[in-house]
Amino acid sequence: MNEPDTDAERPETAEFAVPSGGARRGRHARPAGEEAAPAEPEDDETADEPEAGPPVDEESGDEPEADAEPKAEPGDDDASDDEDAAEEAAAAPAAADESGDDAPGAEPDEPAGPSEEEPPEPFEPVAADDPTVTRPEPLPEPPSDRLPALRPDRLPVPRSAAPTVEERLPALPEERPTASASGQWSAPWSPAAPPPEPVTAFRPEPEAGPRPDPGYAPPFEAEFPSHHEPQHEPQHGPRYEQEPQEPPRWVTEREQEPPPIPAYAHAYDEEPRRRRWPLVTLLVAVLLIAGVVAGQLLRPVPEPDLVLALPASHTFAGTKPVLPWPVNGQSAVAVDGLGTMGASGPSAPTPTASVAKVMTAYVFLHEHPLASGADGPEYAVSAQGVADLPGRRQRGESLLGITAGQHLTERKALEALLLISANDVAHELARWDAGTEVDFVAKMNATARSLGMTSTTYTDPSGYDARTVSTAADQVKLLTAAMRVKAFTEVVANRMFVPGDGGAARPAGNLLLGRYGVVGGKTGYTDKAGGNYVFAARKRIGTVTVLIVGAVMAQRSPSAVGAINVGERLVAAAENALTAERVARTGDTVARVEDGLGGSTPVRAVSSVTVVGWRGLTVPLHVLGDPPRSADAGERIGTVTAGPGHFALAPATALDGPSLQHRLLRLR
Repeated sequence: MNEPDTDAERPETAEFAVPSGGARRGRHARPAGEEAAPAEPEDDETADEPEAGPPVDEESGDEPEADAEPKAEPGDDDASDDEDAAEEAAAAPAAADESGDDAPGAEPDEPAGPSEEEPPEPFEPVAADDPTVTRPEPLPEPPSDRLPALRPDRLPVPRSAAPTVEERLPALPEERPTASASGQWSAPWSPAAPPPEPVTAFRPEPEAGPRPDPGYAPPFEAEFPSHHEPQHEPQHGPRYEQEPQEPPRWVTEREQEPPPIPAYAHAYDEEPRRRRWPLVTLLVAVLLIAGVVAGQLLRPVPEPDLVLALPASHTFAGTKPVLPWPVNGQSAVAVDGLGTMGASGPSAPTPTASVAKVMTAYVFLHEHPLASGADGPEYAVSAQGVADLPGRRQRGESLLGITAGQHLTERKALEALLLISANDVAHELARWDAGTEVDFVAKMNATARSLGMTSTTYTDPSGYDARTVSTAADQVKLLTAAMRVKAFTEVVANRMFVPGDGGAARPAGNLLLGRYGVVGGKTGYTDKAGGNYVFAARKRIGTVTVLIVGAVMAQRSPSAVGAINVGERLVAAAENALTAERVARTGDTVARVEDGLGGSTPVRAVSSVTVVGWRGLTVPLHVLGDPPRSADAGERIGTVTAGPGHFALAPATALDGPSLQHRLLRLR
């Protein structure tokens, strides 16, 4: 094994021995002129650049030995050398014609590259000590405009001596072109297919002497597609084992510091970001809009409301009429739904006499409702009632004359109470309901307070006791409430009382029944109370039927007839004072249904709206009803009230509930 030359004699780069002048060449070697010719510059700027690499020293007689060329085996390569010599001799004239008279380092007019028709053949190394071998020209640097900008910390490190072949054996992580220590590129810069990399001969490490610093040649950082896949060629010559080497410095540097990002990479990265922001904004806006829409649609919809479209009240022109009030006692007249037409006399409570039986019937029916036309349950006459009967007859009270073991239905008991004013039946009803008269009287007083009868006090269920007192105004309130009970109106509308045991019929005490529209009432008389009378009459005014209720009390007469006569004059005058005025025709819009979100549907009157009253009276108008969310046109959904009058309402168009637009744009 030959010892390596000193550092001063070692060439700067690992060079390959090629035949000089074409005397001896590998079978696949290029002509010398083509090997040394640099690529033609692409523009004026690159054409003016100086030629890279030192020129070949032609005065030196000896060529330097190849660093990485293995010696050929003596027995195997003799035959191939003869064949190569013959082929190279034949190719010499062609090389001379192509090179012309130029020197090896001269620059040709056009760059010579591999033929497109014939791919370059792999280069075959020759012996380094061949005298015909000449030193190749250094490869030109690629154009500066095709090289990426290198970071300052990646610039080549100057070296005093070229590295040995052993130092170049570790493979880089990426198969890229590398630069030599002198700054020259070791591979041609051309997009065309480059020639295959030569295989250098292995030179063993010298046994003695310090190892020179291998320096650092940074890998090519530009990211360009590879033009050829790395070729794995077999090694010529004997195999030698290499000593373990420390990892190159560039390996640790790459682990500590990430590779630089080219400037154009940031440009490509910023462009998608700029395009991404409008998309993100649009997506967020769509999500917000979808959330708002869903929230508005899922919110509960307000209940529809029926609103009056007419004026809130109607006033009759003129002055209030004056009724024929009695000279003695007290009286009052009212119209159900309109209020009091007037009153006369003192407001001090006075004995009620049998008029108190109206409250007895009202309380019993409240505790024991009676269906229309039904007789109701039967009740047995109590022993106490039979025992009290002689004393009542002695006092001159009006009686049915109950007997022991007798049974009365609820309806017959009420008829005897209200039509013939039977005191014995009044006490029996109190015991049937509450067990004792005291408890029943307590119910009577409680009911009076609930009706607003502030000047009324009950001490017995029949009213015979003079301590049972009331006023005409309070009795109007009671009779108005009692006339709203169907069973009560059915009972007081009878002219005769017919006993259930087949006894003789007895006339009722209400002499005005059937006259002036009187449909019910109750009379009462005692020496202390005088004549009392309460009445109820129905009168049709225009299209409205009204209920007139009056009370006359404390009339000085030998019987209740005096009070009845006063009542007759009052009911006749009240009916004459009533009048009617129309405020809306059939089909007019009198109300509207509001959905609570800004939408409304007009509501029309099914019939003409008429207001009943008297001169100087102001009648309020209201709408009643709970309109549905949806209804057909013409379907009755409520009423408008004007005093005692009630008029049906129907929507002009179908009700469909709130529209989608109102549900989306609502603020409440």
